Amino acid sequence: MRGNTKHLVFSVCVAFVLLCAFAGVSVASARTIYVPDDYEKIQWAVNHASAGDTIIVRDGIYYESITVSKQLTIKSEKGPDNCIVDGTSSDVFTLKADGIRIEGFTITGGENGIYILSNNNTIINNNISSNNDNGIELWYSNNNSISNNIIRSNKWNGIRLGYSNNNSISNNNISSNNVLGLFLWNSNNNIISNNIIRSNNDDGIYFSHSNENTIRKNEFINDGIFIYDSYSNIVEDNEVNGKPLVYLENESDKIIDNAGQIILVRCSNITVMNAELTNTDIGIELFESDNCLISNSIISSNNFDGIFLRISNNNSISNNIIRSNNDDGIELWYSNNNSISNNNISSNKWDGMWLGYSNNNSVSNNIISNNWCGISLLWHSNNNIISDNIIGSNKEDGISLIDSNNNSILNNNISSNGDCGIALPLSNKSSISKNIISSNKYGIFLCDSNENIIYLNNFINNTYNAFSLNPTNIWNSTEQITYTYRGSKFKNYMGNYWSDYTGSDDNGDGIGDTPYSIDSDRDNYPLIERFENYFVPTPAQTFDTGRPENPYPSISGEFVGTIKTNKKIIAKKLYTYACEGTGGHTEYALICNDSFCAEAKWEGYKGDWMNISFNRTVVLMPYETYNITIVTGSYPQIHHTSALQTENGWINCTEFTDANGKKYENWIPAIKLWS
Repeated sequence: MRGNTKHLVFSVCVAFVLLCAFAGVSVASARTIYVPDDYEKIQWAVNHASAGDTIIVRDGIYYESITVSKQLTIKSEKGPDNCIVDGTSSDVFTLKADGIRIEGFTITGGENGIYILSNNNTIINNNISSNNDNGIELWYSNNNSISNNIIRSNKWNGIRLGYSNNNSISNNNISSNNVLGLFLWNSNNNIISNNIIRSNNDDGIYFSHSNENTIRKNEFINDGIFIYDSYSNIVEDNEVNGKPLVYLENESDKIIDNAGQIILVRCSNITVMNAELTNTDIGIELFESDNCLISNSIISSNNFDGIFLRISNNNSISNNIIRSNNDDGIELWYSNNNSISNNNISSNKWDGMWLGYSNNNSVSNNIISNNWCGISLLWHSNNNIISDNIIGSNKEDGISLIDSNNNSILNNNISSNGDCGIALPLSNKSSISKNIISSNKYGIFLCDSNENIIYLNNFINNTYNAFSLNPTNIWNSTEQITYTYRGSKFKNYMGNYWSDYTGSDDNGDGIGDTPYSIDSDRDNYPLIERFENYFVPTPAQTFDTGRPENPYPSISGEFVGTIKTNKKIIAKKLYTYACEGTGGHTEYALICNDSFCAEAKWEGYKGDWMNISFNRTVVLMPYETYNITIVTGSYPQIHHTSALQTENGWINCTEFTDANGKKYENWIPAIKLWS
C-alpha cells in the first residue's frame, strides 16, 4: 500500500511538471535583479544571476569591467543619460554567451566598449562614446543585432568586425571616431542599413576581404565608403557626401541608387545603377577596371569629368544623363573596347566625350548637345565606331578626329554645331557614311588627312559643305553598288548628297553627270537626292576577320576570347583561313553568352572541311559581348594582335595556348562566321 502511494505521488508530480511545460509556465521563473539594490556592482549581479534573468541598473556611474558568460538581459532603468559604465581601460562589456541583450547604457573609458565573442546578441539604445578604443568589436560572432546606438568619438573605430557574419547593424549614429566608422575584416553577409555615419577621420565604412554584404539606405555626412578585395557586395540607396565611395580590387559588386562620388580601382564586373553622382570632383572614376556597367544614373555638376576611364576596358556606359560637368562629360584615357550607348550628354564645359589613346570603342545612340565639342578623338585613338548618335548645337565641332586613324563614323545626325560637323586633321583611313550633316559652319573639314572613304552622306545647308586641304581621300564607294532609284535598278559608284550641287542627271540614275568640287579634291559620283532615296539591299551580315598580312608564326592550339559586333550577325558556320599549303582548320568552336551556347565540331578532311557547322543558329546582337573558344588544328592563319576590329565589330584575345603549352595574349585565328 505504501509502495502504491509512492508511485501515485510520483505520477502526480510528473503530470504537474508536464502540465506546466505545456502551459508555458517555467518551473524556475526568471528573476529580475536590481543594481545597486540587490548587488552593488553589475558584475556581482551577473555572477549571481541565472540564464534568462534580467538585470536592471539604476542611474549612477559604475566603474567596472563586466564579463557575461550566460544568457541575460542587462538594461538601465531610465536610459543612457545618467546610467554610465566606465571600463577603466578594460573592455566594458565582454559577451561570451549567446543571446545576451545590452540596453540603455552610456559606455565609456574601455578598450572596447562592448566586446562580442558570441552569437545572437542584441545591442540596443546605448551611447558608446568617448575614450573607448573601439566602440563595439565582434570577433567570430554571428547573427547579432546592433541598433539604435550612438557610437562616437572613440579612439579607433566605431564598430569593428573580424570573421563575423550575418550581423545586422541598423539605425545607429556612428560619428567622429578617430579612424573608421565601421571596419569589416573577412566578414560576410552582414546588413548595414539606415545608419547616419558622419565625420569619421578616415572612412565611414571600410571593407577588406568581406563579401556579399549589403550597405543600404545609410547617410554618409563628410564621410565615404572604401571596399578592398571583396566581391558581390550590394551598396544600395545610400547618400554619400564629402568623401567618395572607393572600390579597390573588387569583383561583382552592385552599386545601386546611391548619391555621391564613386571610384573603382582595379575592379571587375561592378554594376553602378540608378546613382545620383553630383557636386563632387569626378562623378565616377574607373582606373584599371574592366567589365563594369554604369547605367541609368544622373551624373551632373561635378568639378571635373562626369565619368573618367583610365586604362579601363570592356566597360558599358549606357542610359545615363551626363550634364553640366565642369570638364568633359565622359573622358577615356588608354581605355579600349568600351561601349558607350543611349546616354544624354549635354551642357558640359568642354567635350561631351573625349578619347585619348583609346581604341576599339563603340559610341552609339547617344544624344550629345551643347558641349564645347560633341566627340573628340585625339592622339592615336583608332578603330573606334561612332554610330547612330544625334550630335547637335555644340559650340565647336560635332565630331573631331586628331591624329586618329581607321575609325568608322556612320548613321549619325550631326547638325547646328558652331564650327565643323566632322573635323579630321591628321587622321587617315576612316570610313564616313550614312551621316546627315547639316547647318554647321563646315559640314566636313579635312587637313593633311588621307585615304578616308566618305560616301552616302547628306551635306545639307552647311555654310561650307566641305573643306579639304592637302588631301588624297575617296569621296565615293570603293566598289560599284547595286541600288534602286525611282523604281529602276542601277549599278554604279555612289558618292554623297550636296545641297548646293547644281549638276544634272541626264540618264536618271540618281548620280550627277559632273563631279562636285571640294577645293583641290572632288566627289566624282555626287547624289542628286538624299541617300535615303536610294534603296541599297543590305547584304547578309558576316563576321569576318579577313586574312592577316603576315599569318606566321602559326601553330595549332586553343584560342579563348570575346566577340562584340556592331550589327546583327546570324551565323550557322565558322570558316577558318588556312596557311598556304596546309590543312589549317578549326576542330571545335564554342560561342556563349548568358542566354545561349552554340558549339561546332570538325568531322575530318571530307567535303567542305574548312567550314564547321554549329548545332544551333548563332545570333550575335549589336554591342553585346560573347565569349568564344576555338580549338584549331594544323596551321590556321593568325592575326598577331590582342584586339582586331573588323567591318562588323571586334574580336579580342584573352589567351591563345599553343600545342606546346606556350601562352600568348596576341594571337587571334583568322575566321569568318557566316550562314
